[in-house]
This record gives sequence, structure tokens and C-alpha cells, in this order.
Amino acid sequence: MSLLNLRKKNTPNITAAKGGVLAQTPVTENKIEAHAHALSDILVRPHITEKSATTAERGSYVFEVAVSATKRDIALAVHRLFKVTPVKVTTVTMPRRRIMVKGRPGFRKGRKKAYVYLKKGEKIELV
Repeated sequence: MSLLNLRKKNTPNITAAKGGVLAQTPVTENKIEAHAHALSDILVRPHITEKSATTAERGSYVFEVAVSATKRDIALAVHRLFKVTPVKVTTVTMPRRRIMVKGRPGFRKGRKKAYVYLKKGEKIELV
């Protein structure tokens, strides 16, 4: 154990290349399979609202994702499913909400949203 954490850790390397394209390595692709995430498990569904429709015109798309998904997992899933190059991924964790159902307290489940920014000129067709 190092007191000052000076040891280097062996972590997979994902860096942004020129133009914001994610550089993929075989180690990263194996990481997703090791976590037993399928692409459909990472991206639950597109989050379609008026706000997301207006941001889609500017190249930003909103997806509801798994709570355990990381930004790298989300970027790779979008790249594999839609054949586009994400430049930036921003995540927002929505907390669970307390509600009343027929006079009894209950909870609406929490979720996680991801804002995916694409390279200029690329689009995703969400029907």
C-alpha cells in the first residue's frame, strides 16, 4: 500500500483523438462484455420530450440509460448501435420521488439520463 498513491494503476486507456472521436481499444470492448452489459441493457430507450427534440436539432440526443452504465459504456453503445461518433457524453442521475398512490405512500423509481453530443453533421434517426 502506498501512502501517497504513487503506484500506477493498470486501467484501460480511452482517449479522445482529433475531432473528438473516441479511440477504441480491444481492452475496452472486453470490459463491456466482462460487466455482462448488452448494448440494449446500457441504452434503455430514447428520452423523447419537447426539450430533447429541440436539442436534437443541434446534435445532442437524450437517452435513458442503466443506472450502472458509465460514460464510456454509453459512448461505445451509441457508436455500435447507431454508427455515429459521440464527442461528449453527460449523465444526469434522477433521484427517486415520493408519491401517494390511493392514499398510501410509494416511490417512483429513480433513473439515469445521458446527453450524447455528436460530431457535427451526424444524426440519429429516432422514430
